[in-house]
Amino acid sequence: MIYALSLILVGCLIGTITGLAPGIHVNTVCLIGLSLYPKLGLSATDFGVVMVSVAVTQKFIDFIPSIFIGVPEEETALSILPAHRLVREGNAMEALRLTAYGSLLGVVYSLLFLIPVLYIVPLLYQTLRNTIMYVVMAAVAVLIIREKNKTYALITFALSGCLGVVALNLTILSPTEVLFPLFSGLFGFSTILVSLKDKTAHIPQKEDISVPLGKNILTSSLVGSLCGIGVGLLPSMSPSQVGILAYDVLGSNLRGFLVSVAAINTSDAIYSLVSLYTINNPRSGVAAMLGQIMTIDFPTLLVFVGTAAFSALIATLLYLWLGTIAFRFVQKIDYTKLNIAIVALMLSLIYVMTGLIGVLLAVLATAIGVIPILTGVSRTHVMGLLIVPTMLYFLS
Repeated sequence: MIYALSLILVGCLIGTITGLAPGIHVNTVCLIGLSLYPKLGLSATDFGVVMVSVAVTQKFIDFIPSIFIGVPEEETALSILPAHRLVREGNAMEALRLTAYGSLLGVVYSLLFLIPVLYIVPLLYQTLRNTIMYVVMAAVAVLIIREKNKTYALITFALSGCLGVVALNLTILSPTEVLFPLFSGLFGFSTILVSLKDKTAHIPQKEDISVPLGKNILTSSLVGSLCGIGVGLLPSMSPSQVGILAYDVLGSNLRGFLVSVAAINTSDAIYSLVSLYTINNPRSGVAAMLGQIMTIDFPTLLVFVGTAAFSALIATLLYLWLGTIAFRFVQKIDYTKLNIAIVALMLSLIYVMTGLIGVLLAVLATAIGVIPILTGVSRTHVMGLLIVPTMLYFLS
């Protein structure tokens, strides 16, 4: 028991560090972990416990740079704008607590739904497998049609899709490596660039904000957890995109959307393990990594699900504690200097990890990333980066 707990704590520590590091995706951590696995002397199950706790913890901690800095991960990328709206209102701590509620409740609901989902996922997969890409295409069409400025939405989707086709077919970088500079440019650098141009004034933040656990939070996280099943079945669709589609149908507000995206994000960590177990089709980097080193049976699935649940409790406390520290730290520094320092750090990391080709990709992605910001369309459409290559793969 103590040994298992120590493995989980190690995973939580790693997930915290990687979650705080702007732009480091959990898939990159999995790739590194997979290369180190033969040298660690751990059994496949023990190694899986560490990596599951890394993934769950990072899905919580990822929201800190998303809220306070503006360099999000792939899964949280489209929530950056709603979070920053609350920041501009002086409600950064409310965004922190809303995403904490959503993340934790997403895990709770996914645990409650675990047994039904074991039967639902294979059924849905068999039903939709031959038409799944058409469902994705219809979802993309809805996301574009809902925009007031449909032309720029289409341009954004097309340009990001072309960039994705070119970048993901490069032989010099792996798909995991190439996503790092691309998402840093699309969401991080583009946001910082526009904020530097606008020279946004320092916005005082309210620290004592009460966020009671009410009906809106419970309902939004429930919807998010259910939508997490869809993320596992719809290739290349992100939690934020599925959240937008759900709330276009069901109706919601800014705060409900944040809670929902957080719930989708963490529930997907568990549902991806279910997909690996039931249909042998991993829908996350951790699940794909586990599929390469072991065959998951039902007892092992329960071990990993239990690990995810326990890690979520630890990650919630870490997230609120570190988020409060980040809140107080950001309040005392110059935003312009902070943003310049972040750009320098990110460019350095991109150069070290992906070389000059990665820097070039980041520049191209930044040019596309500023289009939705300047034209007022949703950043949903830059996910064409993944959707277009996936469409071409399935349709071919």
